[in-house]
Amino acid sequence: MEQDPARIAVVSGTSSGIGEAVAEVMLERGYTVVGLSRRGNARLAQDEAYIDRTADLRDATAVHEAIASVPQAREHGVKAVVLNAGYSPAPVDLPKLPWETVADTYAVNVATALHLTQATCGLLKQAGGGSLTFVGASLANGYQADRFAYAASKAAMTTLMRACSTEFKDDGIVSNEVRPGPVATAMTMAGLDSAVNEQVLRAINEGFGTDWLKSSRTVAEWIATIAEFPSNGPTGQVFNYSRKVL
Repeated sequence: MEQDPARIAVVSGTSSGIGEAVAEVMLERGYTVVGLSRRGNARLAQDEAYIDRTADLRDATAVHEAIASVPQAREHGVKAVVLNAGYSPAPVDLPKLPWETVADTYAVNVATALHLTQATCGLLKQAGGGSLTFVGASLANGYQADRFAYAASKAAMTTLMRACSTEFKDDGIVSNEVRPGPVATAMTMAGLDSAVNEQVLRAINEGFGTDWLKSSRTVAEWIATIAEFPSNGPTGQVFNYSRKVL
C-alpha cells in the first residue's frame, strides 16, 4: 500500500519484538511510522516511511522532544499510538522481592506509557481523533506471585488505558488494550528467534502444553487492527488473546 504522509502512527519499543512487528504492519498498511526506542532500528530505518527516534521513554522531556522533532507529526497530527515499550524482570519469590525491583519495573512500563500519551494526545486531537493502543499482559490479574512486579505495572497500564478512554472520550480518541498472552520474543523466551515460523510454534504448543504461544507478527496484526478502530468504536476495552480468564 502506498504511504500517506498525513497518516502517521507512533509506536514505542520498535527496536525488536512486538514493537518492531507492529511498525512493519503499520508500514504495510500505508502509515508513516514514527518508531521510538532506546536502541533504534537500523533495518526499519531503511524504509523512507519509517522515522527512527531514539529516546529513553522514562524521561518525559526526551519523549516530548523526540515527538516534536518529527515535522510530519507537527503538520498533520497523529492517527494511532501503540504503547508497547516495556520491561519484564526475572521472577522473584514474593517474600524476597525488593521494592526497588517493583519501582523500577513500574517506572519503565507505566512512566513510558504516560509520557507517550502526554506527548501525543494533542497530536491525536489535531488529526481529528485516533487511537491509543496499550500492549498489556494477562499476568496483570496476579495469577503468578513471583511475577508481581511485572503484573502490578501492567495492571497500572490497564488503569491508565481506562483513564484515557474517559479523558479523551469527547475528542474522537479511542483507548484500548491488547493482552497478547505468550509471544515468541527474546524478552519472553531466551534464545528463541522472534521470527520463528508457525510450524515450530505449533510443535512447541503441542509438546509443552503452553498457553497458545504465538509469533510477534500474529500479535502485531491484532494490535494494528485494534489501532484502526474508528472514533466511535470500542474504547476502554481489554482484548485478551491469552487462554487465562480475565
